[in-house]
Amino acid sequence: MRTDEELKAEVMERLDSIPAIKASDIDVSVDAGMVTLDGEVDTHQTRFQVERAARRVSGIRGLQIRIKPTYGGSKRGIRS
Repeated sequence: MRTDEELKAEVMERLDSIPAIKASDIDVSVDAGMVTLDGEVDTHQTRFQVERAARRVSGIRGLQIRIKPTYGGSKRGIRS
């Protein structure tokens, strides 16, 4: 069984490979194999890429996605 630290490191590594996001945009936490992703991304497609990348990590027990697409607006999701 992989440790929470190992799972977090792999999730973060996979997120780093997505050109549309910065690692600082997504907060990754792991507790007893349960991964939670919090943050904001520019589009719904990017959110899907983040979810897909995290699901590819072997050994996670569950995944909670709390990522909101902003659609190019401010970080609050309001378009300019």
